[in-house]
Amino acid sequence: MYCLSCNSKNIKHYAFAKDIEYFSTEKIFEYYQCELCKTLSINQIPSNMLSVIYPKNYYSFLPQRAGFLLKVKIFLDGLLFKKISKNFKKNKLSALDVGGGAGWMLDVLKKSDSRFHETQIVDIDESAKKIAEAKGHSYFCGKFENFYSEKKYDLILMLNLIEHVENPSEILEKCYECLETNGLILIKTPNIDSLDAKIFRHKNWGGFHCPRHWVLFSMDSFKLLAERTGFEILMFKYTQGSPFWAWSVFALIQKAGLVHADAKRPSYTHPLIPFLTIIFAGFDFLRMPFTKTSQMFFVLKKK
Repeated sequence: MYCLSCNSKNIKHYAFAKDIEYFSTEKIFEYYQCELCKTLSINQIPSNMLSVIYPKNYYSFLPQRAGFLLKVKIFLDGLLFKKISKNFKKNKLSALDVGGGAGWMLDVLKKSDSRFHETQIVDIDESAKKIAEAKGHSYFCGKFENFYSEKKYDLILMLNLIEHVENPSEILEKCYECLETNGLILIKTPNIDSLDAKIFRHKNWGGFHCPRHWVLFSMDSFKLLAERTGFEILMFKYTQGSPFWAWSVFALIQKAGLVHADAKRPSYTHPLIPFLTIIFAGFDFLRMPFTKTSQMFFVLKKK
């Protein structure tokens, strides 16, 4: 076992966790923390179980449900995209979304800034290809490591993606190759240095998204990774992590026998989840100016 971020073997046990959302496997997984960079890594990476741990009803494989929470998310994402777009002076822009599914985030991006004409998606979901292409996005079905294009992109999106990979350094190095000289990368990833991460550390914290999150960072540990791969941080901010709170609390309620979920009815489909999400989103927004929440945004540029 070694740190998936810096390859150090100086690691120690951090927590045990299991799949509390999709119940894709009964296996209990162990997370270790690197003593050098403080990154968390999963032991026994389930890379040969992708079709199991990412079932057909996985949330990103399905159409987004129209509703209040989604509308708020789209509005906030649109504001963030507009802020980032101010860094570009060109009349025509290109974007690459790694793990972009059917392209709904690229749809939001194009609405926020009409200069984005060329949009490319890289994803492992075959069913999303037709939907994405029908909306005008190019689509590569496969791992980002196997993606090749002579095209360089002004903006690369990796939203809740880098925590799913076995070699985050390789992914960022690949981004470096695909990025224009003055291009930017927008990354969203969980924060292990948050209140809910500490409270639910030994109670299946939702941010583990076990066993799909393989490598998890704090702000400081991700900064080390970015610097090692040739990037500097242009912008950083904490953002709300209400889904992690909701999944964590729901797991405790289920353990008490008050609610039920299983492989056919994952926890995110339970009617209690939206209410928990709204409550904890409000909680996170109130405390966001003063403390560290469980999601982070980074905007990276080449050194």
